[in-house]
Amino acid sequence: MSDSRTTRSTSEEPTIERCADSTAWDRFVERADGPPFALWAWGDAAEAYGHDRWYLVAREDGDIVAGLPLVHMTSRLFGSKLVSPPYGERGSVLLRDGDSDAATDRAVDRLLERTRALADALGVEFVSLRGSRVTEMPGFEHKNRFVTFQIPLESTEGVWEGIKDSRQRQVAQAEDAGLTYRTGETLADLEAYYELSLRSMRGHGTPPHSFGFHRTIWEGLGDDNVHLGMVEYEGELINAILDFSLGSTVHQWGVVNDYEYRDLNGGSLALWKSLERASEAGHDTYEFGRTREGTGVYLFKKSFGGRKTWYDDYHYFPTGTGDLPHPDDDTYDRAKEVWQRLPIPVTQYVGPRIRKEISL
Repeated sequence: MSDSRTTRSTSEEPTIERCADSTAWDRFVERADGPPFALWAWGDAAEAYGHDRWYLVAREDGDIVAGLPLVHMTSRLFGSKLVSPPYGERGSVLLRDGDSDAATDRAVDRLLERTRALADALGVEFVSLRGSRVTEMPGFEHKNRFVTFQIPLESTEGVWEGIKDSRQRQVAQAEDAGLTYRTGETLADLEAYYELSLRSMRGHGTPPHSFGFHRTIWEGLGDDNVHLGMVEYEGELINAILDFSLGSTVHQWGVVNDYEYRDLNGGSLALWKSLERASEAGHDTYEFGRTREGTGVYLFKKSFGGRKTWYDDYHYFPTGTGDLPHPDDDTYDRAKEVWQRLPIPVTQYVGPRIRKEISL
């Protein structure tokens, strides 16, 4: 898509409305080449947490030419905001056929006007449009806070050759140690993934999503758009990776592990197998998900040979200025330490009540 806005024509202005037709919406998202975080089922999962869906569309001659999937989140702890998308990497404004022309440029302007008006009416502290493909957002502040890596999937051999030698050796060592990889296909597999995620998230000091959230996405996005990779050792699940895809791109979303088995390199094996599957399935790009530059996770992802890419996030503050939440704020350190010492049943019960209010 071109970074420049084309000249406006004098044709009739697009109409903006709140979409209530899940089928029409998903057809539009598929035509826009995703992302999967914009599909209707993702909004279903957010609504199950008690949030309000505001999926806005711009129509010309009855056809959807642009859309913006917004979710209104309110919390006594974290305030009120409009987010696109919550809990996902990319959302923001989507364009029919993924490209810009005079009609879609007008539609973007109208969608953003409606969004700002909605934010003012709801009294939110800010609007966050995450991972935008549209590079001009009138009235919104542009920020690059998080980075990802994108791997072209032209061939499985090319992907493998792009991985650092040391990481390739870890993959081989994992297989030599008897680790096996398989694709999760059943609800029982998802439950096993979730049980591991509870331990993994506690280790990071992070509240987990509910199992219901995972199940809604698992069942709603469809078999073609969800892939669960599972690494097992002597019949026990020790690493797992949950990817979502739609169209050309596979998005890494949930990576969990059993810390006690870290020396077996199951994480490297899981990621390689996920890349291999994505390439063989005919996708164009694998995207690792957002992280902060320079962290250990950042360096791990970098070792798989992808292109470093900043997420373009856009924000609107109704009062003119404001602060954005940051997961690594020092004020959260004490809470993380306490969380790491809680029993798993407690984190499973309390965690989703906190996690649902955190948009990142």
